[in-house]
Amino acid sequence: MSSLKDGVCPKCGSRAILPNADAVEGNALSIRIYEKAGVVLRGMKNFPIKAWVCTHCGYTEFYVSTPKELRRSYRRSMAASGS
Repeated sequence: MSSLKDGVCPKCGSRAILPNADAVEGNALSIRIYEKAGVVLRGMKNFPIKAWVCTHCGYTEFYVSTPKELRRSYRRSMAASGS
């Protein structure tokens, strides 16, 4: 399966790709993980998201900037919740 990161839009075939753009909502669009059960602020981590956009058709893909850190944080949150 191709992606915008390959340099070609999988929807329209265009090579007019805007890479690694900031995806913002308020301060930042991000994935949020609570690593510690019952601890809202101290155990919270945000993971920024970058957007890759086809400037021909508008097709957009989002990628977490630090996927390995997100995975580690998710595993800690599951351990803290007993899941």
